[in-house]
Order: sequence, then structure tokens, then C-alpha cells
Amino acid sequence: MHYLSIISPFYNSEEKCKRLLETLMNIKDEEIEIIFVDDGSTDDTVALLTAFRSESQVEVKVIRQENKGPGGARNAGLNIAKGEYVWFVDSDDDIKLDALVYLKNIYHKGYDFVDFNYISKGSICNSMEIESDSYKDMNTNREILLAKFGRIWTKIFKKDFLIKNNIYYPEYCIYEDNPLVFIYPFLCSKFLKSDIVGYIHHEEYSSITRCNPSPIFLDRLFTSVYGIREGYKLTSDINDISILQSKFNRLYLINTVGALMTKRPSKNWVMTYRVMKQYRKVAKDLKIEKGFREDLGENKKFKVYFLFHWYLSFLVFKDQTDFFEKERYKAWQKPFPENTTLSDKL
Repeated sequence: MHYLSIISPFYNSEEKCKRLLETLMNIKDEEIEIIFVDDGSTDDTVALLTAFRSESQVEVKVIRQENKGPGGARNAGLNIAKGEYVWFVDSDDDIKLDALVYLKNIYHKGYDFVDFNYISKGSICNSMEIESDSYKDMNTNREILLAKFGRIWTKIFKKDFLIKNNIYYPEYCIYEDNPLVFIYPFLCSKFLKSDIVGYIHHEEYSSITRCNPSPIFLDRLFTSVYGIREGYKLTSDINDISILQSKFNRLYLINTVGALMTKRPSKNWVMTYRVMKQYRKVAKDLKIEKGFREDLGENKKFKVYFLFHWYLSFLVFKDQTDFFEKERYKAWQKPFPENTTLSDKL
């Protein structure tokens, strides 16, 4: 009997995973299992994980698969997990073992998830920005989680809650967490916000989401579309739909433009116009009625920058769908399952 399965995806993580492995090696509770999923690494990551398995005092499973992205790795781990709860931990981050003791004392209460505080850049953060307490009213929970779901990796989820609701990560993409903020708020009947620190987020290693934009960076667009389509299936409430559309506007359009922002003319400006052009098409297809202007934030410089480029983007006349399809195919360098592209599936 396991009360927790820790699931970690690895992709060429030989250098950046050692800190997490050192922490996990200190786990001695046999009611915890550890699942490592190597997502097509070409370095010596697998050798490290295999050595860890031979030395660990708890059950360790090592899965090897072709590169499907972190979502595909997490799904593979979830499918074989035996724990009552699952915790998806990134290989370049770390956890606090106190969180495991805390969970063991309360997991029998059956919360859909337990959320911990985390440390980032030396500061303790509460990503949900709510008081530590148990939340058991589904209507109130929906309002809270729609307003601020917080970080996915600070949460330990009840496995049956995920399986029952068919909650899996989109595969062959990064930004795989983005769709879940459209989905979870409508399904959580009770959750616990803890006041202890459980997760340590590190940023010293390079990351696709923190580097200069590349073709794979554009996955943020496709996962946003996936998310709002799934959210639409779960509600017909006008206010809920308006909130989902605001989330979509921020994730697809505003945050992407912000990530591409440069002071001087650059290739990023061209990509910005492509994104804005495609947004108008996708927003029409998805019946996005919520305007994006009120979601631009309070930064006046960004507002001016955004609107300046928004009007210039109308000079882009060609439909950009084919461009983004080709970029995604190039990014993942392989055909997608069932002979279709991910964007077709989304």
C-alpha cells in the first residue's frame, strides 16, 4: 500500500537532476514509491536513474520512452502509479521531505489535492494567494480556483480524482500545465491549502520556457486552445465563460507578446504580428467575446507597446495557420500519434 507516488520526468537531465536525486535518496518510507520517466534522453540520465534505483530504500520504477514532452512523461507515470496521491516533481527542482510527513497524516481525508507553499529565489511564496485552510464547498472552490489556481507543481493530487475525471496532460508539447487551469476549477469538490513549504523552484538551469523563443516555444498557443476547449465542455455559466476567455487572452496573446517583447525591431516583432494575426482567427473560431484590453495590466509602457504592434499586425494579410503547423512539426521532428498533428487533435 502506497500513500504517495512521486513522478518525475527527465529529458537530458544528467547535470540538473542531481539535487533532486539526493533529496529523494533520503526517503525511507516504504509507503512511498518513486517513478522516473526518461523521455528520450540522449545523455547519461538513464544511467543515473538506474543507479539510484539500485541504492534506494523505497520502490523505484524507471520508465524509458520516446520523447513525448513532459506531459507525455507524466501521463506514463500516472498510468502505473500505485499511490493514493501523486506528486509531479520537475527534475531540476526539489522538494521538502516535511511535505511527505504532512501528507501521510492527512491523506485519508480524501482531498482532491493538497497545495503547499514553495521557495523561489530565496522567498517563500503562496501561489494560490489564499489562507491556509480546508475548502469543501464546490461552488466556492470553483470561484477560488478560477480566480487563482496557482502553480501545478505545488500540488499533490489524489490519483483517483485524476483518473475518474480523465485528467491527463497534453503530449508532444511544452507549456503542458496551461490547459489544466481551465479544467480543475470545475471538478474539485474539496482541497487543502497547507501553510508549510513543500516545493523548491530553481531557475539557474536553462529552460525552453525561459530561453529565447524557438519553434517549440509556440506550444503555448496550442495548449491555450486545448485548455479553453476543455473548459467550455465543463460550464455553460456566462460568468465562468468570461473568466475562461480572459485566461485564454492572457495565455495565448498577452503573455506571448510579453515574452517576445524587444525594445528594438527584431525577428520577435515579426513573430508578434503572426501571433496577433492568428489570435484573431482563433478567437473568432472559439467565439471569444471577452475583449483583451482589460487584461493588459497596469504597465503603461507594455500597453503602449502592445497596442502599437496590435494595429501594425493588421498589415499581415496572409492566414498564419500553415505557418504555425509547420513550426510545430519542425519543433518535434516526428509525426504525431494517429498520423495527425497535435493542433488537429486540439
